[in-house]
Amino acid sequence: MKIYVTYTKDSFTKEQIKSLENVGEVIFLEDFFELDKAPYLDDLEEKILLVDPDWYNWDISAEHLSKIKNLKGICLSTTAFDWIDLNYCRDNGIIVTNIPKYSTDSVAEYAVFLMMSLAKKFPIQIKNNYQVDYSLSMLTTEIRNKTVGIIGLGHIGNRIAEICNGFGMKVIYWNRRKKDTAYEYVDLDTLISKADFIVPAFVTNDETKKLITDEIINRMNNQFFVNIINNPNEIYNHNLMLQKAEEGIISYAFEKYDDNNMNDFNGNVMVTAPYAFYTKEAIDRLISIWCNNAISVIDGKTQNIL
Repeated sequence: MKIYVTYTKDSFTKEQIKSLENVGEVIFLEDFFELDKAPYLDDLEEKILLVDPDWYNWDISAEHLSKIKNLKGICLSTTAFDWIDLNYCRDNGIIVTNIPKYSTDSVAEYAVFLMMSLAKKFPIQIKNNYQVDYSLSMLTTEIRNKTVGIIGLGHIGNRIAEICNGFGMKVIYWNRRKKDTAYEYVDLDTLISKADFIVPAFVTNDETKKLITDEIINRMNNQFFVNIINNPNEIYNHNLMLQKAEEGIISYAFEKYDDNNMNDFNGNVMVTAPYAFYTKEAIDRLISIWCNNAISVIDGKTQNIL
C-alpha cells in the first residue's frame, strides 16, 4: 500500500513516520504541484492519500479523484470536509476521514481574541499608528455584562460560550437543535436583535450556506460580528458586511488568506491571516490523529470516517 502525504515531512515525529512505514510505503509530497501533474496519478498501485487543503486550493473535485487509480482512502488534515467531493468518494467506495475537535480550544480562543480586538478598537489604533485620541470616535467597549450570540453550539461554539461566560458575558445561542445547556436558546431573529457580539461557529454545508442573509445583515446596528469560518461568502454577503463596517454601523472581524492589510478596510475591521487553528498544541493533535486515521484505514478499523 502506498501512502502519499501532501505535507511537510518535518511536521511528523520519527515515531509517527515509522508507524506509517509499518503499514505501507510512505511518500511525502512537500512541494506544491499542479493537479494534473500530481505524482500519484501515474501510480497504479493501491494507495491512500493524506491531503492538506493548501495543496489543492481547498478543492478536490470529482474530476481529479476520477484520475487516481486504485485509491482506497483519503485522510483529510481538517475538520471541515466541504472541500472534497464526498458524494463521489462514497459512490466509488473511497473511504474519507477527517480530524474532529483537534483545534477546538485554539479556534475558540482566537474568536475571543478577535472579539476583544473589536471591542477595544484595536484595528483603528493600528491604522492611526497608535496615536493617542480621546475623542468619542475612539471610545471602546467593556465586554462584561454584554450579550454574545453564538450561531451553532458545536464543540467550538460551546468552548467560545464557556470563555465568554467566564468573562461575565450573557450567552445566547441558535442551533438547529436545542442543546442540554444552561445557555439560553433563541431563534436566529432574536439572536440578531439581542446580541452585542455575534459569532457564527457552525459547519458549512448545503443547509447552512447563506444562513446569514442580507436582510439579517441590514438589521444589525452597533454590533460586533466575528467570523472564524472559512470562505465567508458561502455563509453571508462579505461585501455587504464590509460596507456596513465602513458606514460605522457594525464592527467586523474575519480571517483572509491574502491581501489582508488592515489599512485596505475602512471602519473598525479586524482582518488577520488564518491563524485561528495554528497553535503548537492543535498541530500536535492534528498530526497524531492524522497518522492514526491513515493506519486505521489500512488496517480496516477506520476511525473518524465521514
